[in-house]
Amino acid sequence: MCLAIFKPAGKRIAKNSLRSGFYGNNSGSGFAYVADGKLVVVKGLMSFKEFYEKYHAIELNHAMMVHFRAATHGPVNDANCHPFTMCDGQFAMVHNGIFRIPMSNKALSDTGNYCEQVLEPAIKDGTYKDVAKMQTNDVWGWGAYILMSAAGEVIIYNDKMGGYDDDVWYSNQGYKYGSAFSRSDKSYLDLMDEMERPKARQPYFYGCNED
Repeated sequence: MCLAIFKPAGKRIAKNSLRSGFYGNNSGSGFAYVADGKLVVVKGLMSFKEFYEKYHAIELNHAMMVHFRAATHGPVNDANCHPFTMCDGQFAMVHNGIFRIPMSNKALSDTGNYCEQVLEPAIKDGTYKDVAKMQTNDVWGWGAYILMSAAGEVIIYNDKMGGYDDDVWYSNQGYKYGSAFSRSDKSYLDLMDEMERPKARQPYFYGCNED
């Protein structure tokens, strides 16, 4: 199902909540934030240890969007990890759901194709700000997504699908199962956290509209 998260600057997310998102969505992870007027995107993180070391180092200093992928369309690889960038790196997005969109670019997921075919053109012509229209287009399918710009603008489309917990928005409750990890042996967790998710594999199922 994926898990998309937006957290304000100054907020921490419990490590086991992040573990819950990562292990529940094992097709790769990434995050984005704005620093010095530039949008910084870090993605293709296939072990929890790698993700957490990079994320935790800057977590408190920035508003961030975070994503844990559960692949449905497109190969499992670095390119299909979220966030996806657009407009020469001026915008990025993370998505939880499925877009019912023609898979014109077979190398990309449904989200990657949505960014190429719908969202980037909408950003360029300004219609991306019409949230209601963006949520009712023919390819919406179901889900929610977060859009962030280098200027610090953040829009959550269909935010009602998820909810807030301590001012952090989560697209679903996949972060809530962290208590299971608190009962785990530390050496076992260390071993799990260092293990890389396999890349270059196909997702578990394919939706319609692939041709």
